[in-house]
Amino acid sequence: MRIALVLNTRRQESEFEIEYDPPHTIKLIRHGIENTGHDYEFIEADENFVENLKNVKPDLVFNRAEGIKGESRESHVPAILEMLNIPYIGSNVLTTAIGLNKTWAKKCLAYHNVLTPRFGTIGNVNEVKKLNIPFPVILKPNEEGSSMGINEDNLVFNPENLKLKLQQMIETYQQLILVEQYIQGREFSVGLLGSPDGPPEMLSIVEIDFTKFPKELGNVFGQKAKTLMDSLDNYICPAKIPKALKKRFQEISLDIWRFLDIKDFARIDFRMTKKNQIYFLEINPLPGMDFNPDNSDFSFYPYMAMKSGYTYDQMIYRILESACNRYGLKL
Repeated sequence: MRIALVLNTRRQESEFEIEYDPPHTIKLIRHGIENTGHDYEFIEADENFVENLKNVKPDLVFNRAEGIKGESRESHVPAILEMLNIPYIGSNVLTTAIGLNKTWAKKCLAYHNVLTPRFGTIGNVNEVKKLNIPFPVILKPNEEGSSMGINEDNLVFNPENLKLKLQQMIETYQQLILVEQYIQGREFSVGLLGSPDGPPEMLSIVEIDFTKFPKELGNVFGQKAKTLMDSLDNYICPAKIPKALKKRFQEISLDIWRFLDIKDFARIDFRMTKKNQIYFLEINPLPGMDFNPDNSDFSFYPYMAMKSGYTYDQMIYRILESACNRYGLKL
């Protein structure tokens, strides 16, 4: 079987390419694919993608493409693959589109009674008066991942600062801005790994240890925290929580997996109050795959997999196995 890795290569360390995969990660995924004994191909997810895809003619695509433009850019590669009847790992067109759009993900899950912070979406500072959200609030670009555009100054405590930060973000990111009720408490990330014969496996839960971060970061896990302060010492995995609480995270995460029709793998972020109220923040159906501890370049998903007893190659195998099972392919 010919397996093609499709992604966007990170060519510079800028905020707008932070979601793309660096060369080191590409090598890791390639090794995992080749370790299955199948043929490996690489296709860059750029403007020449369709032509190159037709030339390679893969039997299966390992989709990691974040997309290069547009509000639904993560759904572009799945849409093309479906049109050409090419199997691929990961979630479908609608799910990837919803996953990238924070507002729509929250709307869909709120319909199913999944607890999420109160929110509103704004494209103009004049719309602030329409909000009915208690302060403090946190502002996030509505259609970005990897905490792009999020830092401690996104947490605002009054209408004046809200308008100032909102205007700045609209000009910088040229998109709608999510205004979300800030939930004070502990932050967790849950990884789910597809299974060929049942519900997905919940990997070891990560908790962000805010006690290790400078106070000026304000318990906001944004780009500054992820880059300047990034270290495995700042995360607790497996999270030190009671079995009953772990079960609750599992139940909520499996519900989200079903409600959004997630496939093969995903990462879900939560906040939990002192009263153990668990709030859904966002979902990433294309979780980062970086894992290079030598320079602190790693993503939560493979970190959780390693803590769950998987090697990187085994994690890749399990993702491929989940996808192959859906398509009736033999891995």
